[in-house]
Amino acid sequence: MKICLFFFCISLSWITSSQVNPFVWKRSNNQPSSGERYESTLSQGYLNGRTIRVWVPEDYNKTKKPYEVVYFQDGQMLFDSTSTWNHQSWDLANSATKYLSKKRCILVGIDNDPDNRYAEFFPSPIYSTLPVSVQLTLRDSLWNGLPRFDSYAEALINEVFPLIENHWNVHRGGAHRTMVGSSMGGIVSLAFLLTHPTELSSIACLSIHLPLVNYWKFNNRFKEPLAAAFNEFVVKNSAALDGKSIYVDRGDQSLDAAYAEYFPAFESALNTCAKENRVIIKLISNSGHSERDWAARIGPILKTLIK
Repeated sequence: MKICLFFFCISLSWITSSQVNPFVWKRSNNQPSSGERYESTLSQGYLNGRTIRVWVPEDYNKTKKPYEVVYFQDGQMLFDSTSTWNHQSWDLANSATKYLSKKRCILVGIDNDPDNRYAEFFPSPIYSTLPVSVQLTLRDSLWNGLPRFDSYAEALINEVFPLIENHWNVHRGGAHRTMVGSSMGGIVSLAFLLTHPTELSSIACLSIHLPLVNYWKFNNRFKEPLAAAFNEFVVKNSAALDGKSIYVDRGDQSLDAAYAEYFPAFESALNTCAKENRVIIKLISNSGHSERDWAARIGPILKTLIK
């Protein structure tokens, strides 16, 4: 009886341990020509069911020195065009190999939730400042409920960052983290830095989506209340930033061309933190709003940002 009880306890301990540590990294299908990719699908927490994708350089296992980490929004669009909805990707592995050969970093992609992407990426602190009619329209027609930025931000801090820093040979802490996003991914990256400044050292916001909502659905219908609220949010929170690197750009083609009218006021707001931080704002000629465009732009950006 005692022997049976002993083995039962051992079995229970093993099961409990496996539930506490549910993360399993596996090599991705369709490996890049340089470096290696791994994936882990989360099985608990707010991001339950989402995949985290990691690229490490070829020399990753040849040294014990820790690496910097670059976190990317919309992780499913980064590495493999054969598996994306539009058959495009950022081709990140090739960009990293070409431009980051002298840098020590790994790349991490966080998959988005297509049904709740706008809700998670919208900066929720400005929601209560909007006219009630705008709040209700966005709540009911775009987000399927209230914005989820706060829940998403907490998941990054409490789920994603510890997952990476506990399983990979990387530096710990915000001083060694960069965050990158495009379109609404740029909005959420900037909003995250402004609301959690100690969690990041730098950000890159490509084709930052200043309309903040689905442009094809609403066009400029909510331009004035949204732009004013967002720019005020930027100014209000910029005082908390010190020693950060902030890169923002837009192209002059496709959807990016529609951002032109938003940029003067936004630049003025963002430049309020330029004295204490490095702020780079660029217009990229002959470039637009697609994964191919961002693939062509991201390499030099990373080379500039990464320590």
